[in-house]
Amino acid sequence: MLRYLGAGPRRFGLYPLKPSPRLNWEFFAVVKGLCAPLSSSGPPPPLLRQTLWVSPPWSPHTWAGHGEHRADVAVFHFGSVPAVLETIVRERGQVAIALTPDECRRLSRLARELQPDFQQPNHCSNLVFQAALIELTLLVLRKLPQGRPSPLKDHAERTVENATSWFAEHLRANPTIDEVAREVHVSPSTLRRFFRKVLRERPARAFGRLQIEQGMRLMTETRLKLDTIAQECGFTSTSDFCRAFKAVTKVTPTHWRRTILGPPRAASVAGALPRSDHER
Repeated sequence: MLRYLGAGPRRFGLYPLKPSPRLNWEFFAVVKGLCAPLSSSGPPPPLLRQTLWVSPPWSPHTWAGHGEHRADVAVFHFGSVPAVLETIVRERGQVAIALTPDECRRLSRLARELQPDFQQPNHCSNLVFQAALIELTLLVLRKLPQGRPSPLKDHAERTVENATSWFAEHLRANPTIDEVAREVHVSPSTLRRFFRKVLRERPARAFGRLQIEQGMRLMTETRLKLDTIAQECGFTSTSDFCRAFKAVTKVTPTHWRRTILGPPRAASVAGALPRSDHER
């Protein structure tokens, strides 16, 4: 699901932003001018032209610019990305690829094409967003050097992908680590080891993120109340869902639905939703 869309001129050199964690997967392209990601620590990075950066969720950074000169950008935020891209980016922390002039023009055009569906979603919008995500993913993967992974890494990646997919399919039941491990034919300890190797995190954390992402998806695409969304995401109570959601995003589900989505989309999706007692 496309969570944020931005395009056009920016003057980060004149109007710097404070580094902050991104809640989603970020595709950030500078299609004209100079730009670079800037973290809260370390020296300022070199400014680059015609570059696309892919950053994982919770990556704390902002963007540096060239004095008063403007940089034209195209920015896409998604709740999730294909597993093959997720593995690569989590291993490296952030991926940057050089763009050709034609690719820069295509990304600017893609942002314009997505604007109507992003502002006023309809029954086809999710398919449009998925197509854009696939296009961006292929653009990145085709430019990365192709190495031959070891058999162990291949097995670990397949196992993690299968475990993640199976958990997502049975998310409402909130399966245990032992149940997931049994379904992918490894021991719980091996599953934990594979998750640390491939995603650099515990399976419980990865599965919890899937639950929150499903909650975001349902809040974005439906008018369901929080009680129903909590059940669909595998939580035993609405208060548990609200607590877990706030621990991950630092805001309540209602605040996220009404504020993070933005007024045009929040109004069209959420309508006049009653406020939960858990969020007062």
